[in-house]
Amino acid sequence: MAPRGTYRQIADDLRVRISSGSLAAGAMVPSELTIAEERSVSRGTVRSALALLVDEGLIEVVPGQGRRVVGKAGPGAPTTAWERVAEVLRQRLASGEVSPSTPLPSEADLVAEFDVSRNTVRRAYRQLVDDGLVVIRHGAGAFPAPR
Repeated sequence: MAPRGTYRQIADDLRVRISSGSLAAGAMVPSELTIAEERSVSRGTVRSALALLVDEGLIEVVPGQGRRVVGKAGPGAPTTAWERVAEVLRQRLASGEVSPSTPLPSEADLVAEFDVSRNTVRRAYRQLVDDGLVVIRHGAGAFPAPR
């Protein structure tokens, strides 16, 4: 059991991260589970800390996504996990790091690299397909789209 007031310490730590810019405006706050595991506390304790920050107007709840630092992200800055994955893949494609005949990393590889869910990776790939940057070949993987 965590000592009394632990949620206030967690809230203080998150305030410092927000004010220092390590959690920038528009960035998603780590999940309750992630913070709970880092601090060895219950999700209820973390939820109380996050509620304090919501009440103070430092973070906001984004239904279906989590909590985000209040304020505008930089122009075009990714704010969700799938946007961050898609942006990294976009950069790899633009740099020529991946040849047209070489498959992009598998869903499992990206799940491990970014510590996100398979659905998050699928959403990132879907966005890249919609943008015309990637082609999905069923049974073979994802490949850079022909130019």
